[in-house]
Amino acid sequence: MVCKYIPVKTAKEIRRVYLDEILYIEKRRRQAILITESGKTVFYCNMDFLKQYVDERFLDCHRSYLFNMDKILRMADQTVYMEGGFRVFLGRECFRRGRKIFGEYIK
Repeated sequence: MVCKYIPVKTAKEIRRVYLDEILYIEKRRRQAILITESGKTVFYCNMDFLKQYVDERFLDCHRSYLFNMDKILRMADQTVYMEGGFRVFLGRECFRRGRKIFGEYIK
């Protein structure tokens, strides 16, 4: 099931985070961190939960990250450069795999 948002439930709120707003998603232990244009949202879930809500524009080249390819400015020197000045360094193999997928996506 692919939606246009990810449902987020925390101790304080329940809300939607729209895919168009997400720059990238980072998974740290049990927490997911949604980095958006307006800030970040932290909640508990697993990567499989997140993957059921994202669509083909999200790059899955690393077990801890999902990148919105519409928000990637460039990929160089094993680093993903995102809108808003965000940068994420990747290992060599993850970067190569991601660069290939991103190259196909932007054609």
